[in-house]
Amino acid sequence: MKRILKSPSGNIAIAALLAVIGLMSGLSIAGIAVHDARSYQWEHETLQSLHFLRAEANRGQAILEYKGDISGIFYTPKRSVAVESSTLKRSYSMQSKVYKEMAETTENVIVQGGAAQTGSVGEQREHYKVQSLVESKRGVGQAAYYGANDSMIRKYGELTIVQTNFSEFMYFTDQDVSPAGNNVYFYGYDVITGKVHSNSDIQIKQAGGGNNNGWPTFLNLVTTAGHIVSTPSNYPLNQVFQGGLVEEYDGYDFPELANTLRRKGRQLGEGVDHIYFLTIDGNAFSGMHGYLGTPRRVSKIVYDEYPPPGDSLYTNVFTVRDTLWTPYPGGISAAQGFMVNGDLWIRGKFSGYQTWGCTGEMLLMGDISLTRTDIPLNPKDNPTDVVGLVSEHSITINYGYRDPQDSLRYHPNVGSDNDYPDPAGGGIFLYAAMCALGDGGSNMFKHGVFTFEYQHPHPSTPAVLASVEYPDGTVEQVLFDWIDIHRRKYPPTGQMPWPTPQLGQQRLDLPWYNPLWPEARPYLERGTINIWGAVAQRVRGFVHRSHNDGEYPSNSGVWDIEIDKCGYPTDPQQIQDPVFGGQLGLVGMNYPGAAGSGVGYKKNYNYDNRLLTISPLFYPEVRLKGGKNPMTQGNWNIKRPPRILS
Repeated sequence: MKRILKSPSGNIAIAALLAVIGLMSGLSIAGIAVHDARSYQWEHETLQSLHFLRAEANRGQAILEYKGDISGIFYTPKRSVAVESSTLKRSYSMQSKVYKEMAETTENVIVQGGAAQTGSVGEQREHYKVQSLVESKRGVGQAAYYGANDSMIRKYGELTIVQTNFSEFMYFTDQDVSPAGNNVYFYGYDVITGKVHSNSDIQIKQAGGGNNNGWPTFLNLVTTAGHIVSTPSNYPLNQVFQGGLVEEYDGYDFPELANTLRRKGRQLGEGVDHIYFLTIDGNAFSGMHGYLGTPRRVSKIVYDEYPPPGDSLYTNVFTVRDTLWTPYPGGISAAQGFMVNGDLWIRGKFSGYQTWGCTGEMLLMGDISLTRTDIPLNPKDNPTDVVGLVSEHSITINYGYRDPQDSLRYHPNVGSDNDYPDPAGGGIFLYAAMCALGDGGSNMFKHGVFTFEYQHPHPSTPAVLASVEYPDGTVEQVLFDWIDIHRRKYPPTGQMPWPTPQLGQQRLDLPWYNPLWPEARPYLERGTINIWGAVAQRVRGFVHRSHNDGEYPSNSGVWDIEIDKCGYPTDPQQIQDPVFGGQLGLVGMNYPGAAGSGVGYKKNYNYDNRLLTISPLFYPEVRLKGGKNPMTQGNWNIKRPPRILS
């Protein structure tokens, strides 16, 4: 090494080597700088393209929200956006293709049912697709549109969206009042797990127990087009509205008709005066068809003592209609929607996606359960069974019925509080999204509600087998029926209300108000309404009443069932028959094991969170007042970009 350093040629060699090293280092550093610059530009351009891709997909959704239902293919107007800085100049062109498609699976896709072509589960479900393409070009302005300026960055995505429907809300009310127009309240026992919306004020009250210091608990977002009205006026906002609260929110149109189900569902039924009592068994249905016959006049003599017959006082003359029942042909129900023209009585265990609607009243004749979910479990792990129930009038929990096949009496929707682990209880289980659309105009009692049948029960005198002695001394056992009608004026009048107080028979039932009339011991407390689903209604229907209810004029003796006037309080006290005394056992009573001091049901309401990502077939869709159509986003998938949107 010393010899090299002392030699002139050696010094030159070292100098040359150092120069080469310096040159290579410089080139390496320059290469790194160029690479870093290109990487920055690439990442910047890629990230910017993704932002524009999302914005373009949202533009497609916004157009859908204003246009509503579309047919065919729609292309958004092509647009260009320039992005310029000291180090980067780019122009981004973008466009979307919007159309409706039928998906063959519901997995990880928000869907609303379309026209099912077969009975298989999960097939052919309708939603919108927004396909968006973003292309980047070097430069801005006109200079960016020469072919040589194309960038390598191109992004393509597909967004799945559906129009929002009312199954999104656990509670939806157009007017948050009773059918009489009076305030109804959420209070201490109410724990609401899903979204809530009202187009009017929402009343809350610190009362009734529960686990929130007497206040109701809302675990999800609450929106109201009005305001929260509280009793007392000050309420703990975060303690009550734990999922958030928005007042003066946009109002939603609540339709009068099940338009989508009418248009796309399978049509059944013959109209007014027809009843369809259907039982669903998995993916099929069967049932009975009832026809309300021609009204006929009936005459019944009123006696001063009955039974046995005493002196004749006058004759009651009134009209009755008999129901003629015949078997109804069944069929496949899974992956279909049905619109029944008439009244629908329904119950059963459902497989697949099924929606049932009717133009008349809907009576729930038993549980609405799911094949792949055991009662009383949460259906969260059930990907295939989804039920929608839609009435253009009201949805009502049936009290009881005479079976058209065996003529026996049944109380299908009662149970003990201990039938299932708390908070569930015996009564009725409803795994469904339910929508009661009825619009009664100025008569709020005709508005659509979710409610229960026979809210003011009173005992009535059953048929009695009694001995009759004839003038010749012979004795015969005779069945006396319609006893209450043989004892007093029917139909009642203001001068002769039902029942007449002087007979000592106050708080008897008006004939045929109870669907099982005459019934000596009607049920007051009936158990629990267990819901895994959603409820939308025009006004708030009652699910529980007090014995002396301020909604109707107790102790007046006035009967007008259509406007909730039902004679007398429903206190469970024994009524003495004027002939047979207490041996008939005329008394209102709680169903065994159903505790309480009123009439109706406890509530065990749970939102079915599956309804946030899947929805029932042809379920009524949400539109904001003013015509905008809210849409919900599903999957957004980034894919290999095509050259053009075909």
